[in-house]
Amino acid sequence: MKAIKTIFDVLVVAFVLFTALLLTAVLDENEIFRITSEIQRLNLYMLLVAAGSGLAIVKLLVNKLYINAVKHDLHMAQLKINELKADLYEKRQAFRSNSYRHSMMEEAIAS
Repeated sequence: MKAIKTIFDVLVVAFVLFTALLLTAVLDENEIFRITSEIQRLNLYMLLVAAGSGLAIVKLLVNKLYINAVKHDLHMAQLKINELKADLYEKRQAFRSNSYRHSMMEEAIAS
């Protein structure tokens, strides 16, 4: 999931840079896309807005899925920690009860 998130982050940054370069006239859309009329230029900008909106929605969904996956992993780790703590407590209780019995037996034998 982290790899998908990283890919979309890079894709969004590349899209933003490309769009910024087009809007600042560093890149010439006439040469890149063979635009000959204002209607084609307007269609290009509408396509860029639509693509940007789509990328933003997909990035939002991927981030949400990533956060949910991390929360799930954290929850599973917490469950494992609780299970290990319970096992440790049971082993300590068993050890203490065995130690207590063992010391009582030694005292009974010594008396």
